[in-house]
Amino acid sequence: MQRLRLGALVFISSCLLIYITRDPKTTTVISAHIGKPYERVARDSTFPIKTKTVIYPSDPPEPDSVWLRGSVIVKFDDPEHGFTLPPTKFGLVSFSDWKVVTITTSPMLETLPFDQLIPLLDHIQRMLKSAGWIPKDDDQDYSWIKTGTKTERSALQSLLFDRVVVATLLVPRKYGMSLIVKCYARRDERDPNTARYLIDVSVGRDYSHR
Repeated sequence: MQRLRLGALVFISSCLLIYITRDPKTTTVISAHIGKPYERVARDSTFPIKTKTVIYPSDPPEPDSVWLRGSVIVKFDDPEHGFTLPPTKFGLVSFSDWKVVTITTSPMLETLPFDQLIPLLDHIQRMLKSAGWIPKDDDQDYSWIKTGTKTERSALQSLLFDRVVVATLLVPRKYGMSLIVKCYARRDERDPNTARYLIDVSVGRDYSHR
C-alpha cells in the first residue's frame, strides 16, 4: 500500500512539473477600435486588460496604455471597417480620456524571410481592402505595397535594404493607418537569404481632412 501511495505521489508530481514547465499555448484576443471606451475594451477582450494597464497618475487616475505580451490577436472591431490580425507578441494600445486613441502592433510572432513575408503582407492588404480601407493617394509612398509580380517583389526586396516602405491608408474622416514593412535583421549584409523582415501596423484617427 505504501509503495502504491509513493508511486501515485511520484506520478502526480511528474504531471504537475510538466504542467508548470510547458510552454503556454493560450492565445488571447484584444477587441478594440479607435474611440472605444476602456471598459468596453476590457469587457470584450480575453487579454487581461485591467491587470496589464499602465495607469496615468492624474487626479483621478486614468488608463494610459496596455502593452500586449504573449500570443495575442488584435481584433479591430469596428462593425463596418473591422479586421482581425494574425497573432502577435508585441502591441500597444493607448488611451486618452478613457478611450482608445492608438493601436500599434506587429502582426507576427517572429521575423520572417522575404518569401514568407509576402503571403502575410498580401493577406493583410486584401483584408484591409475588403474592409473599405483606401490609400491616402496614388503616390507610391502612400499607396498599397505592390507585390503582384516577380518584378514588383524584387524591387520591394531591394528597396527594403535601404529604407522602410509604408502604405498610408484611410477610412476617410474616421481612421488612419500606417502599414509598414521593414528589413529588421541583418540588413547590412544585403543578402536576401539571411535578411529577416517585420510588418508594423499603427492605427489612429484620420487627420488628412480628405
